[in-house]
Amino acid sequence: MVFPLLFLFIYGLLTFGLIMTAQQSLNFAAESGARAALIEPGAGPGGPMVSQDRLQARADRAREVAADQVQWLSNWVGSEHVRITADLVRDEVRVGIVYDYLQAPLIPRFAPDTLFSLVVPEQLKGNAQINLLIAGELAAGESRP
Repeated sequence: MVFPLLFLFIYGLLTFGLIMTAQQSLNFAAESGARAALIEPGAGPGGPMVSQDRLQARADRAREVAADQVQWLSNWVGSEHVRITADLVRDEVRVGIVYDYLQAPLIPRFAPDTLFSLVVPEQLKGNAQINLLIAGELAAGESRP
């Protein structure tokens, strides 16, 4: 009689622990991608962010770093369930990561789908953005870190 309750309790702890781990990983990956867009590639002799190509290179680098940070999740559930974008909108890089949790859960579902969907999110998302011009001007004009 105690075993089913104990099993449900441990299953719930494990499920929500893995969901929180994945959510924090997505947030960290998006932030790391945005940070990488700020740092790499470095400013050339003409100053920071000289051309559109350099801005696009920063967005591409952000996508690479974010993908590297969530590689463990892509390997676990399949890369088709983890989507990574790094869009260049004017002078901002916006990094977004979406993981379709209901289609590929980290732990097999125990309860029926209707009950499971009430307590577990459909998707987990991580987002970050960085304004490259403001950050570049601060880095070039001030000596503070």
